[in-house]
Amino acid sequence: MSLPGRMARIGRWLGPWAKSDDSPDGIERSSVKVQGSREFDAWIYRRSDRPPDGSVLVMPGLHFAGPADPRFDRFSRVLAHAGYLVMAPFLPDYGEMMVRPSVVSDAETAFDALLAQPGRPKNKPGIFSISFGSMPTLRLAARRSGEISRVVVFGGFSSFRSSLQFALVGQGTRKNDPLNAPVVILNLLPFIDGVDASDRATLEALLRDYCRASWGREESKVPAMHRAIAERIASQAPERLREVFLIATRAEPGVEAIADRALERAGDHFAWIDPRAHLGGVACPVTLVHGREDDVIPFEESLALKAALPTRAELLLTGLYGHTTGGQGLMRGLDRLGESARELETMTRMLTAMARLSG
Repeated sequence: MSLPGRMARIGRWLGPWAKSDDSPDGIERSSVKVQGSREFDAWIYRRSDRPPDGSVLVMPGLHFAGPADPRFDRFSRVLAHAGYLVMAPFLPDYGEMMVRPSVVSDAETAFDALLAQPGRPKNKPGIFSISFGSMPTLRLAARRSGEISRVVVFGGFSSFRSSLQFALVGQGTRKNDPLNAPVVILNLLPFIDGVDASDRATLEALLRDYCRASWGREESKVPAMHRAIAERIASQAPERLREVFLIATRAEPGVEAIADRALERAGDHFAWIDPRAHLGGVACPVTLVHGREDDVIPFEESLALKAALPTRAELLLTGLYGHTTGGQGLMRGLDRLGESARELETMTRMLTAMARLSG
């Protein structure tokens, strides 16, 4: 497929003019088992009417649904519609909303599984990552750049601690997503005072229940709404865990103080997560895309990634997207023609990068 043709197919579905609940027809999705140090599932997408002429590994972020998130599934279908064979792995750690070292090896296992897929074109595959998928993606690109055509990082992070800080308190007048505090606490539980190891699994399950009940619903960001969800779940929890659960979910104040103490106790335990120390080997082209209004990971994280990458990295900041590739509506602010022209240029460059993912 020609570059303009691929750009048109991707833009048709991912542009700000597209309906977020609509996706292309004629896409086959199948499930495969990925075999490595442990087994996990992945979904494979391809067009039903013609063989692919490129391939892409799509790396999810911290989300309980993984590739089954309707937004992620739609995005994978759009890439397949553009002529790619797409693999979307269900990374076990990220499905549990935990950042563990094993996600790095699982990402490489998924990449090898994509290379071995029957019918995959022999040209180099690309990798598209979203949010926390950026860390294992960039680690993989550092080790195996010679086998990768291009990397596109959407809403990635550079510093784990600064990303957690933004999730807890925002940044100046820029608000954060209030629903993400439980995931911060989920990853900090071993270092939180008053939570015994015997209670950790119970509290983990409660926090995941809260995320399943609140994420993906814009109305849940209203304090009264997410407080009601937290109180409902807390009523089923052991009494000794209710207070810390309600604080972790912002139903009661104090989550920032709990997290600060936990991070102090953790010391350098989380230092391995920051991708910057591993970027020296990245030689393939990298495009960093970040929404200026991202309320999960601030766009300054992509600025830091660009500065740390040894290869020439393209950085695209946009007002058309938040933390996902779902558009913000039909060209907001068309009356501001200068801004709209800049956004159109950014959109064109983003589509070009995605259309060149595999080659």
